Amino acid sequence: MARTVLAADLGGTHLRAAVVDEGGAIGYRADHPTPAEASPGEMVQLVVDLLAEAVRASGERPAAACIATAGLVNANEGRVIFAPNIAGFRNVVLTTPVAQRLGIPAFIENDASAAALGEHRFGAGRGTRHLLHATLGTGIGGGLVIDGRLYRGAQGLAGEIGHIVIDPGGPRCACGSRGCLEALVSGVAFAARARKLLEQGKSPVLKEVVGYDEPTGAHLFAAAAKGDRASEAEIRNGGHYLGLGLGSLVNVLNPDAVTLSGGLLAMGEMLLGPMREAMRSMAYGAAGSALVRLSELGENTGLLGAAAVAFERLESA
Repeated sequence: MARTVLAADLGGTHLRAAVVDEGGAIGYRADHPTPAEASPGEMVQLVVDLLAEAVRASGERPAAACIATAGLVNANEGRVIFAPNIAGFRNVVLTTPVAQRLGIPAFIENDASAAALGEHRFGAGRGTRHLLHATLGTGIGGGLVIDGRLYRGAQGLAGEIGHIVIDPGGPRCACGSRGCLEALVSGVAFAARARKLLEQGKSPVLKEVVGYDEPTGAHLFAAAAKGDRASEAEIRNGGHYLGLGLGSLVNVLNPDAVTLSGGLLAMGEMLLGPMREAMRSMAYGAAGSALVRLSELGENTGLLGAAAVAFERLESA
């Protein structure tokens, strides 16, 4: 019988848990809305209970558990230092309660780093030794797989590609710097671009699409899809910046492939075309041969990333 692990994906809107085997097949899966006002203690209990439910319902004896979550984590201590999507979640130890309740080793990992290892093991990064992964969503995250293993860096913060500075005179990023990749091309950045177009009165189509709602990146893309050139220019400009950032990283890391996941992929070639052009313009020598691949894991990226981390940890024990 194939060995299995427990995987959890802890996000701002949903908490998912599943039993996953070594081939990436998902068995029992549970999904629970993330409470908006739960205390840190209540959130930890919910995670533990959901994982325990997955064990009971599946009838499996998983070898380990791993929780993937956004934010800063100390994987060695099993501690969430800061989770931006969960109010009050600061310096919370997640692994000890899980290990005590289930009697198995428990681990945590940053969700973007876990996604990188998930793509490497189960998805678009299969067969590579060196992989750069970027998550393109509300923010910009990333992860690195080097010589087939997840690279965490000295303090576990490796892969924060959203906070490399592309334009020192650019917009302020949530991290405090200016012109970070995340401030130029992300769900938040595209919402800001849409807002600016509306304030300047440059896009009647966008104004019609947005109506009385708060503008978002999805509105910007919808207007562009209707032929609005101003909105399309903003998306293509964001794609250009994305390519500059990824191209610079490719020159440093020389990966076999670059994999991409996240909601911004819905913008398609409007975003990805300029990205590829900018990457090619940045390429130095053979580094430019790195393939760009889109995620094959879809909505299971978080779960399969957590599972990949659990298997890697077991294999290195």
